[in-house]
Amino acid sequence: MPSSKIGKYISILNRQSQKYLHHLVEQYGIGYSSYYFVMYIGANPKCSQREMCDSMAMDQAMATREMRRLEKSGYIIREKRPGNAKTYEISLSESGEKLYLKLKDKLTEWWGELLAESEIDPEPFSEQLRILAKAAHEKAAGMENQEKRTKKTR
Repeated sequence: MPSSKIGKYISILNRQSQKYLHHLVEQYGIGYSSYYFVMYIGANPKCSQREMCDSMAMDQAMATREMRRLEKSGYIIREKRPGNAKTYEISLSESGEKLYLKLKDKLTEWWGELLAESEIDPEPFSEQLRILAKAAHEKAAGMENQEKRTKKTR
């Protein structure tokens, strides 16, 4: 496949996944962006917001807004990390844990059906996507750092 079409297909997958997830999460009163945070926190209890953002390459300001929404909705609990009063540990509440399990099941079902219908082996495909995502993140971070250095020298 020509590399010029990879972005197109990733974009299509992303949009279709967003449509599915938007429909799924709206019944729980959360937005599409909140979904990723619920899933990360469910898999990584007592994480900090910085750890979460670094791992998912997410913007801190956006994460702060989503954490407020999720806390207000009763899906997460923020507690000061022992020994570090500036850092909060974020975990799912009981209702957040139920939400996480429902979303995880639905997402597993969605991707399982897509991969089965497409006759794609999920293990190597997942690993290839992980490698590609890591490379994209590193390249984008390198560009951001270069821009910052350029601005400083002006």
